[in-house]
Amino acid sequence: LLIIGLVVIFGYFKSRQEEKRPGAIEVSQPQTPSPLPLTETAPLATKTPTTVPPTTTTKPYQLLFNQSFLYLDLDYPLLYVYDPKQEVIKYLNLEDETYKEIAKVSNLKNAWLSEDKTKIALETDKGFSLLDLKTDSLYQLPPLTKKVILASNVYLYLSDEKRISYLASFQNGKITKIRDLGILNPDFVVFKNGLLIYEANSPIFYLEFKNLSILKLFLEAKSEFSLLANKNKDLLFINFKENNIWQSEIIDLNKKIKYSFSWATIKDKCTFDDVLVCAVPNDLINFSFEDWLMLKPNYDEKIIIYNPQNNEIKEVNIEEKFDFVRPKLTPLGIIAWNRIDAKFYLLKPE
Repeated sequence: LLIIGLVVIFGYFKSRQEEKRPGAIEVSQPQTPSPLPLTETAPLATKTPTTVPPTTTTKPYQLLFNQSFLYLDLDYPLLYVYDPKQEVIKYLNLEDETYKEIAKVSNLKNAWLSEDKTKIALETDKGFSLLDLKTDSLYQLPPLTKKVILASNVYLYLSDEKRISYLASFQNGKITKIRDLGILNPDFVVFKNGLLIYEANSPIFYLEFKNLSILKLFLEAKSEFSLLANKNKDLLFINFKENNIWQSEIIDLNKKIKYSFSWATIKDKCTFDDVLVCAVPNDLINFSFEDWLMLKPNYDEKIIIYNPQNNEIKEVNIEEKFDFVRPKLTPLGIIAWNRIDAKFYLLKPE
């Protein structure tokens, strides 16, 4: 989430030269949700979550909102976004067509939510902070903070990008060092009862929550690793390069391959709850993750839906120029955020 958040937010502001103002975070006071302005071509209100409303257009997709937002999270029916014009984090309720402001944040660079949606990690031009929505508390995190991991507890990765590199826990404003890490630019994935730690070309290591002092080898190194765990934290979607060819597969807790895909993509273009949903680039041979991070043009060929319960795969072909980020299957259909115009679309799988 950290990488994709930076890509999303940096890309949006790169294309819009806005005036810089002092960074500030204000927690919104309790309020009554306001009506949500939806596009006329995409009515979303539904009282029966299992029913998909009939499409009113011959196109396989519909625009959800005319306004551009930055995508933070989707926990249906709540869609969490950042409104760059109002500089506000809010959620949009896709069932009752209302929205509610959560916090006003100036100069936002990145933001992501805990799975229970009670905490928001924020990065602004002033550094990292943590917003606890349960207690209405805002914590400014140390300057050395490079990553914030929102698991059942909050963990921080702190580094000076030279010699200092360690993992710490954070609770009620108190930081407790757990252990040093010999990695200067790690990614973290919450997996069953622990954390997976890796760099793009390093082995994958595992730290068990009940004994975070012991670092165990989980998988040997592959080129350009990226990982995405499912909602239950018992399956792992892995992307890597082998012989300069992108590959994707699902492995279980025992590191056994459950499914190997005939296509490949990157974790930033996927979500994995009960099912895996991925946007697949149309030119994988020449696809460069570094170029994609630098916002060079990339278009998707299709969206796939993989059900790990029965290994069933569905595909939605994409004929127009979209660059989707973290598409997700909902009772309405697939909701996907297009990085090109910063707008949300609804796609109907057959």
